[in-house]
This record gives sequence, structure tokens and C-alpha cells, in this order.
Amino acid sequence: MPNWVVDGVLATSPRPGFAPGPELTVRDEAVEEWVAEAQRFGIRSVMCLIGDDQLWLYRKATPEGLIERYRASGFEVFHLPTADQQTHPFSPGQYELAWDAFLRLPKPVLVHCSAGMDRTGRVVNFIIARLDAAGAAGAAAS
Repeated sequence: MPNWVVDGVLATSPRPGFAPGPELTVRDEAVEEWVAEAQRFGIRSVMCLIGDDQLWLYRKATPEGLIERYRASGFEVFHLPTADQQTHPFSPGQYELAWDAFLRLPKPVLVHCSAGMDRTGRVVNFIIARLDAAGAAGAAAS
């Protein structure tokens, strides 16, 4: 389920219960399996990028809400609600919020949107670019 982008630091994944095709209500078992798998990977924090257009899928499985389910399962959580299918889903300020959250969240951090590709890829690429820049700045200062 999780895919390491930076081993032991940053991972990506689809949301719990994601399946291609029409979006249907997610079963509680799918959420529990996702949480258990993330815990087996050692994930300590979740950066959730899905917005209200997809959070409703969890209304029956997680009456408390998906974000609260993550917290109750022991994850630190940063939620940047973003609608799916947007050409430019994030503003520059939202990228900065995601970077700041990544810095403060306990590692490893798992980032997910719905399929774990478009919105996730944009945020993860931003984080990787910042990590690379920080590494280059550190190497230059040495």
C-alpha cells in the first residue's frame, strides 16, 4: 500500500478504499485495513489532501470523520482539503503550508489524495525539491 519516496521519511498511497471507477461509500473494513497497513509500515503521520468532495465517502464507515479516525489510530495529521480534478489544485501558500507541516510532523509521513497520484505527486515533488535544496545548501555551507 504505501510507496516509499524517501525510505523511512516520506511515502505515498491512495486513500483508504480507493478503487478506479465511480466513487462509492467506503466500508469500515477498508479503512481499518488501510490504517493497519500504514501502521505496519511504521507511518507516524498522515498528510491528507482530499476535500469535502471525497470525504463524504467515509460518512458511514467513519461517522467521526476520516481525519479523526486517523488521529484516533495514533497518527499525527495535517489536512489540506483540496478538490479533485483541478488543473492547479494548490496555491503557492498551500504548498508552503504542506512544507511547514512536513517539517513539523513526526516521520515517516504518508501523503495521500484519492488515487495517490496527481495532488499527492504535486505536494511530494514540492517537498522533494525543498529537501534537495536544503541538502545542497547544507553541502555548500560545509
